[in-house]
Amino acid sequence: MPSILIIGAERGLGLGLAETLHAQGWAVTGTARAGADTTALQEVAQVAHVDVTQADQIDPLRRQIGDAFDVIFLVAGIFGPLYNAVTEATDAEFAEIMLTNCFGPIRLAHRLLDRLSSNGTLAVMSSHRGSITLNTEPDLHLDLYRASKAALNMLARTIHADYPDLTVLSIHSGWAATSMGTLNGAVNAEISVDESVRGMAQVLAAQAGTRRSLYLDWQGNLLPW
Repeated sequence: MPSILIIGAERGLGLGLAETLHAQGWAVTGTARAGADTTALQEVAQVAHVDVTQADQIDPLRRQIGDAFDVIFLVAGIFGPLYNAVTEATDAEFAEIMLTNCFGPIRLAHRLLDRLSSNGTLAVMSSHRGSITLNTEPDLHLDLYRASKAALNMLARTIHADYPDLTVLSIHSGWAATSMGTLNGAVNAEISVDESVRGMAQVLAAQAGTRRSLYLDWQGNLLPW
């Protein structure tokens, strides 16, 4: 039975992944922030607690989880302020999105590498907005979000450079119908949560044991860095 640790699994894509992989026979451990509603997650996973922005919660998490996982998937992240432009954002808003989307998850990933199997997979929830090559759309005002995901991709790839026996994946989930994906209903998504998580589950299965560092979408298509 394959096993996975999903960081940020109490709702949205993290919860969808937990439910889908549990139905496929995986042993799932999912994390939530303290105080979050984990009713649905408890149906499909062992539940642990961590906030990726809090370094002092890493050791308690390590004591809550098992010793070896085939996959660790860091899903937790935020969109940031709606305006999201460098010309409008505050220092605190930039610091928050970088800590939540990049530094916090990668710091946690480093502390969990000893819990991956020898040929395991580390995955991070990226976005096509993190691609420098694809950043050709004007006036979207997604500066903070783009920067945080580009930085996440860079540091995930650095982990693979340091640990080449691991498979390291940066995965774009697609524009899925979550509260974050729709900005709490302000915009329409392109795909359902079910379509997104089923695709990502297939990507995890297809890339297991390849020992590659790849930037992919939920359909397994390569994205340019």
